[in-house]
Amino acid sequence: MNRIFSTLVIIICSSGLPSYSQGNDVIYQYETNIEEVEDDKLQVKLTIGGLSEETLTYCFPKIIPGIYGAMNFGQYISSFQVYDKAGQLMEVQKTGENCWEITKANQIASLSYLVDDAWEKFDDTMERGFYRSAASSFGDSVYVITPHSLFGYFRGYTDHAVEVKVRKKKGIYPATSLTKTMAEKEDVFFAEDYHQLVDNPILYAKPDTTSIELPGISVEVACYSTSGGSISGAIAEYIRPLLQGQAKYLDNQLPVDKYTFIIYHNFRPGSTSILGDGLEHSNSTLILLFMPLDMEVIRQNVYGIASHEFFHTLMPLGLHSHEIENYDYNEPEFSKHIWLYEGMTEYFTIHMPVWTGLGSVQEFLDEVAVKADAMKEFDPELSITSLSRNPMENQDQYYNVYLKGALLNLCLDVYLREWSKGKYGVKDMVMQLMRKYGKDQPFEDDTFFEEIISVTGFDGVREFINKYIEGTEPLPLEDVLNKVGYTLNKGKIVEMDHPTPEQLKLRKSWLN
Repeated sequence: MNRIFSTLVIIICSSGLPSYSQGNDVIYQYETNIEEVEDDKLQVKLTIGGLSEETLTYCFPKIIPGIYGAMNFGQYISSFQVYDKAGQLMEVQKTGENCWEITKANQIASLSYLVDDAWEKFDDTMERGFYRSAASSFGDSVYVITPHSLFGYFRGYTDHAVEVKVRKKKGIYPATSLTKTMAEKEDVFFAEDYHQLVDNPILYAKPDTTSIELPGISVEVACYSTSGGSISGAIAEYIRPLLQGQAKYLDNQLPVDKYTFIIYHNFRPGSTSILGDGLEHSNSTLILLFMPLDMEVIRQNVYGIASHEFFHTLMPLGLHSHEIENYDYNEPEFSKHIWLYEGMTEYFTIHMPVWTGLGSVQEFLDEVAVKADAMKEFDPELSITSLSRNPMENQDQYYNVYLKGALLNLCLDVYLREWSKGKYGVKDMVMQLMRKYGKDQPFEDDTFFEEIISVTGFDGVREFINKYIEGTEPLPLEDVLNKVGYTLNKGKIVEMDHPTPEQLKLRKSWLN
């Protein structure tokens, strides 16, 4: 069987571009009609007022957070037209694949353009570097809408409220974490700014939804299957214990109160291929699946994606740097702390089941051994901070953040528990940092390591960072495992014959 998964992370908070006239008089008012798709193209209209600049540039993103290659969403735009307050066409100059320059911009009243979808049915026809979970698809009965591929922004005007009206066919339902009002033939979505808009995908389809209520958060599982069958109930029941375990693991301290799993499933009778593509957002995950109509296979693959992506409600949503807070969609700068955003998230993903009792110790150790072996395929001379700073140049090394990134956090966890006599680990460190910063206060990328050293209070943290996060020394995995009474032998992790009471005590604090 072919089994390929791509998992991404997206979190957008506010723009670092110049802010011109960020007054309340500027509101983006978009409208579109998904009943009127011609040649896979959807017409979008923007009404906007209050722009005061002589010259402005209207853009679609070149790249979005979590995708380390140019997607160039402007390539799907055609018939781009701008109208002044008298209803007359204005002159525009295309300045690249994604942007249009408009003079006399203070006269702009509206824009109109066509958007082509980027894929038809999600299947195993792969194009290198292209992530369909970041792009939109318009079908006869289902519409996967990623807002950054439909709706653009004026550079310098991204911190303004957005309203989107969607005319729709009768009987289809919009699944999203956006605030919305619904009527029989028209829905209206509201976002506090452009960043919140593009951070919330929308699935339009015949309703197939199931809710999961957890302490402090409501989770909706919304699905569409080309089979025509209902799959949300079976998936929701299967992942419910996982989400309950994750909430328990985090002491029910989640930074969001609403979350949506949007799942699109396509199957081709007779095919045994298994393919998935998942894109994480602040309050939702969009999951595309191509696999047989086998509920056990579907549930297990959704479980695998959900177990990692749901933890992203912590990082980078609740803890992130200015490089993410001030993300520039066309000329981004990258944070060096992917060891935290992805590495720590992946460590929490494999550590949570054994900590909460959902999984066995042996299953956890086997996963650690698999990652340790797979890590050998990647460049040992590339530090994880260098990879993080330059991800587009090192795309062939990126998967190592889920391997080395997870294992270095495992090592740090055991060291912290040893130094604190079992009272403090990386989860405590992350929660402590989240209480200080949170989703509305980014940290300084270049000084964050000093912050970590300060909040943990252990001298060994500085040496650990220098050697294994910013440096390229081999991870001390064998030493760490020995501290808790295990040994790494021929690719397998096994228990020592006679672990000491000290080793067993440290092990208990680590694995609960």
